Amino acid sequence: MPPSSRVPEALVAAAERLAAARPIAIAEVPKGGNSRVFKLTTAAGAYALKQYPPDDKRDRQGAEARALAFLARAKIARVPRLVAVDRDARVSLLAWIEGAPLAALSDADVSAFARFQIDLDRAIDDAARRDVGPAAEACLSGERILSHIRARYGPLSAFAAELPALDNFLTSRFLPALAASEESARHIYRRLGLDFAADRPPGAQTLIASDFGAHNALRGADGQIWFLDFEYFGWDDPLTSIGNFVLHPGMTLTQAQRDLYQDTLLSHFGAAHGERLSALLPLFALRWCAIVLSDLLPERRAHRSRGEAPTEPFEQSLARQFALAERLVPALDMT
Repeated sequence: MPPSSRVPEALVAAAERLAAARPIAIAEVPKGGNSRVFKLTTAAGAYALKQYPPDDKRDRQGAEARALAFLARAKIARVPRLVAVDRDARVSLLAWIEGAPLAALSDADVSAFARFQIDLDRAIDDAARRDVGPAAEACLSGERILSHIRARYGPLSAFAAELPALDNFLTSRFLPALAASEESARHIYRRLGLDFAADRPPGAQTLIASDFGAHNALRGADGQIWFLDFEYFGWDDPLTSIGNFVLHPGMTLTQAQRDLYQDTLLSHFGAAHGERLSALLPLFALRWCAIVLSDLLPERRAHRSRGEAPTEPFEQSLARQFALAERLVPALDMT
């Protein structure tokens, strides 16, 4: 198979090693995020070829392989099947899933996402406890959530010296909200008799996909949802699944849909978690806010472009990310 000008030769070589049948064509699938996904057409059918970032210290490939092994063992349907891996090339071959992006989520779709999270919890076994590690940036305590926010705030604050609009947002919106949210969260934890800095005990943790939402799902021909991308999979506080999903900046959910996901998970994990959620949800919102703003950093823009097609004008990125950040700060009132 001759290499395409847009497909690295090393990836073509990996495809030829991993595929059981002769590769015929390979084409990149447009997708956000850090890993690159290609449709590999072979004499025996189509596969998804996934190339993980070479410069990431996290073992995304290993985390996803362990997640898919757990899902296969648990017989959880509508997820990818891992076919083969090339650890040296950081490339995995998966069964191809034919489907369309989720343009919008119905209430039934939100319920499907909630059921999937509950299915993960119900399927936990000894092998998962032994083999699966923490979710990426696990939020196992209030203090951990704050540490994630502060880690992103540092580079944002430094870059704000060059970008007055960012400096103004951080000073007038972000920092006051962070101070108020931290004070409120610590107060609620004290009232509940909980240690804000203590990780949730292992028995109170669950398995989550972490980067969970419409952007990592497809709608099959039968209308049902397929769940994709388990690079961040691992152990976390069940409430992280709520904070990650209901506040995800890539989705526009109604308040009723946020409540549906939240209430469905609380009914499974225990309504007593509701008071902890009221403490942590504002911090999850600010964590998302910092993630959104971090996409403005020069190193993030350079990483996402990968030297391929020209990126959008910075002014356009700025307007979009600020709009998303503004959406997240008012989300503090949702509790």
